[in-house]
Amino acid sequence: MQLDTGQWVVIGVCTVLIVGYVGGYYYNRRMAEQVLVWLKSGLGQWGQVMPGDRLGGLATGGHLSVNAASEPFQRIEAVFLLEPRENLIFWLFGRLRGRQDELILKIKLRAAPGKESQIEAGRHRDRDFQQAVEKEKSPILESAVRGLEIAHWGKKSQAGDCARLFLEQYGRSVMRLSIRRQSPHVFLRARLKPLLNRPAEDFFSALHDLIVE
Repeated sequence: MQLDTGQWVVIGVCTVLIVGYVGGYYYNRRMAEQVLVWLKSGLGQWGQVMPGDRLGGLATGGHLSVNAASEPFQRIEAVFLLEPRENLIFWLFGRLRGRQDELILKIKLRAAPGKESQIEAGRHRDRDFQQAVEKEKSPILESAVRGLEIAHWGKKSQAGDCARLFLEQYGRSVMRLSIRRQSPHVFLRARLKPLLNRPAEDFFSALHDLIVE
């Protein structure tokens, strides 16, 4: 039986998708193991790290939590989302939209930060960042990281100085940072890969210093 060109094209496409699925699955599996080790070593400074709820839908990643964290924390939730490398089409579509492996932190403090400690930082044209700044009518300041903007409230400059120091260290990864009075008091969304190149203990210690100023 001789196959025509169209049939060979279909076979070729299917082969690429199957190979891509297998390769992407094992890559994400190794990546998830690396991220879990990294997160546990960092979060372990603040309490017992527990597995969180399963991620819904087609999301690939994991969820960890520290439910009785030491001061100043009360509860820490860490969610990491990996690119859908198992599906080359979805992966390519996500790449075109700028999606990368991400870490999301939601932190509840034992006491809400004061007005002078509130900080907002986000990428240019980030809708949530713009809305938060407009609500508080705060001027937007340029950070040391290109494309990242920052705003802070209150007459004290210490909060802003601490934020700049943190962003100088980890600004390449940060996509959104918020320290606010409502729970979760700290929200962080960051690119994962640059963070994994540095010790998790250093990252979470720097985040702690930012919060306690």
